[in-house]
Amino acid sequence: MKSTFFSISFLLLLLLLLLSSGSSLALVPLGGGQQQGQHRSRTTVITKAAVGDYLGSLNGGSAAVVEAPANGINNGYMPVGSYSVANGVTTQTAPQDEGATVSSSLAHAPRSYFDIPKLTPKGPRNNPDVGEPHDSSRKLAQMGMLRSGSWWCAEGGWPSPNARATTEIFFVLSGHGCLTDMDGARHFFGPGDTVLLPKGWSGRWDVMEAIHKVWFVVDHLQIEEYGYPIRVLVTHYHQFAPQHLKQQGIRGDALDDTTPSPASSTLYDVGPTKVGIWTCSSGSFPMKSPLCGFHVLEGVLLMHNDEDATTQRVVAGDTVVIPKGWTGYWDVIEPVKKLWVVVSDEDGEE
Repeated sequence: MKSTFFSISFLLLLLLLLLSSGSSLALVPLGGGQQQGQHRSRTTVITKAAVGDYLGSLNGGSAAVVEAPANGINNGYMPVGSYSVANGVTTQTAPQDEGATVSSSLAHAPRSYFDIPKLTPKGPRNNPDVGEPHDSSRKLAQMGMLRSGSWWCAEGGWPSPNARATTEIFFVLSGHGCLTDMDGARHFFGPGDTVLLPKGWSGRWDVMEAIHKVWFVVDHLQIEEYGYPIRVLVTHYHQFAPQHLKQQGIRGDALDDTTPSPASSTLYDVGPTKVGIWTCSSGSFPMKSPLCGFHVLEGVLLMHNDEDATTQRVVAGDTVVIPKGWTGYWDVIEPVKKLWVVVSDEDGEE
């Protein structure tokens, strides 16, 4: 009993000494608690730490503060083309130098079409409060409510207080960033991640390592999200692994005795915008498409168009937009994985 008393007394004395010396243990809220006016100083301090937070979230726990991977590879994603970072500037070497194909029946861009030097500079951003961000972009095509392209932005941060006029879905090719909702919740993203910004979203952008992305934008009339605040959605590449997808078995309409077996997962289905991931093993099958855009992450396929009897070869890194009613058949040559965006009419018809 006496020894227990002395142990407790020792612990109390130690605590009093710590408090009297000025030491403190701070409890820091995660993702909130900062007023907009205080955001600038907070952002300048967390830039490198935020990368560590992001990498930790991919591993399911905390991570030490580390430099972002210079080659843009993490999260299980292997980018097409080679990236390097020197003095804060990201450069990219594409494997080929090809142009885009844009017609009434299909828009197709190889990875090289969105090479960073080929994007059109837009100059400095208007309202940065961290760094000196400047950006470049290149559009691929617009079909109905859906358009697509690519965007690059240098390091920096800025408030985005106005509600978005469109819904944007983008796939991160390289770089690291953070999107902050109006209540302070932070969403980190990096290479291989898919990010969705619903119409009506507002908050803050922070680019911690120059970002290069492929984007799809859906221009619809109504704000479809009713919660407050409207939140960013980030899906990491490892969430596209087979165990996270719904296996659908061999297609009943398979052609030429092939056995294509698709699997899929829907990431977002609100209003006219539906976003998901789709994989398929080798094989052939007929296709009738709604208004759709997709970015190929893995594999090789041939798209045979009934309307003009053309064939488009599509490989990893390519971006495609096809109009509503496209018909033909697909040959999956090597197992394919793609991020897709399907747009229905405002009345709900695909």
